[in-house]
Amino acid sequence: MSHRIETRSTRRELLGPAAVRIVTYPVTIGCSLLTAGLLIQAASVDDYAAYTLVASILPILAFFDLGFGGAATNWATEYGNSPTAAMKAQLQRRLQRALVTAGLPVLCGILLSVFLASWGLRNDYKWLDIPIAVLSITLALYFLSVPSAIISKLLIGMGRSSTWIIIQVLQPLTALGFAALSIGLNRHELIPITPALSLLTMCSVGAYFGLRSIRTRLKDVMVSRSSTSVREPIFAAAWPMLIILIANPLALSSDRLLLSWFGSPSDVATYSLGAQLFAPALALLSTMGMSLWPHFAKKRFHGSNASPWPMTIIFTLAALVGSALLLALSPWLASVISGGQIILPLLLLLCLSASFVVQAAQLPIGMYMMHGSGPKFQAGLLVVMFMMKFVLSLLWIPLLGAGGPALATAASILFCQVAPGVYLVVRKIA
Repeated sequence: MSHRIETRSTRRELLGPAAVRIVTYPVTIGCSLLTAGLLIQAASVDDYAAYTLVASILPILAFFDLGFGGAATNWATEYGNSPTAAMKAQLQRRLQRALVTAGLPVLCGILLSVFLASWGLRNDYKWLDIPIAVLSITLALYFLSVPSAIISKLLIGMGRSSTWIIIQVLQPLTALGFAALSIGLNRHELIPITPALSLLTMCSVGAYFGLRSIRTRLKDVMVSRSSTSVREPIFAAAWPMLIILIANPLALSSDRLLLSWFGSPSDVATYSLGAQLFAPALALLSTMGMSLWPHFAKKRFHGSNASPWPMTIIFTLAALVGSALLLALSPWLASVISGGQIILPLLLLLCLSASFVVQAAQLPIGMYMMHGSGPKFQAGLLVVMFMMKFVLSLLWIPLLGAGGPALATAASILFCQVAPGVYLVVRKIA
């Protein structure tokens, strides 16, 4: 009977977030596609390219939380498995030190943004046809979202992935609303602000519910006092996540940036539209993958060591089926969204499919390795992956165009994460 109850609980942990993601899909996909269509048809392809370029740059700046977002997830997992008063006090002290430490680069970033904004306004400078002043506002909004982003990660560690998924709907809703407002006011130069504003909105709400998940307030966190003289070296838990936050976005979110340097504006727009069609499916699998993080942690806490292989097989098969459907539907969807202005080449769709399948296969392995020495191994592998991705992108963009970075992503993840991860797990090294 207990085994049956445990199996039912496991299914609820893993399938619950996926079900919520599917339910929220109509809103998420609808808003994303409406935003893309609105920017392309009511503004211009160049405005759409600027919007997606900024949206791809922001994840690269995720390292400004110094890795404390991932650390907060692990801390919340510990507290969730042992919700005592002592563990709660320890979690509050950890959060306090994390917010204070991460607040230093955030403050420097905001001051830098103010300086760049005044400099850009005086000289009317632009970067890739985006006004420097607008980029500065975008950066300032992003920096303001960092503390909230750290706190919002508590939801994942506490097993509240479904709540986090619902909150994430705010991001495409805010993006659509602000994009429509910018176009309605004929202020197209403000469009690049959209990704940062929508991120700030989502993280702020996520932080509120993250604190509620551990039954505390921000005031309690900031006034928390240590009851011992021993100060825990919390950055030891954060630095592997910091490296991951630097290398992973650079490898996975730099495609548009690389295309803007070594390709053409049409390559950026074409890739952006193709990647946007695959994004909801990848988000669904990523949601289920993030649910595996506290799931594996809970299994270890109770003395059982769940294997990542069944989920790896399931994720890979699901990605293969999903990519086949997207390959069939993408040309029609692209024509509807862009009004026939953007045609997605088959080669690009095949490269995006390969990237999608490999990322799906890596998710369970990566979540299984988010304990002990696992994050350190993943941090090292990601550094190698980034270097390989960058070199392959430089080689393949002239040959494959917009599909070059996507194929480089698939190859680098396969050889620098999936294969080494399988080896480390089988050998019980991580």
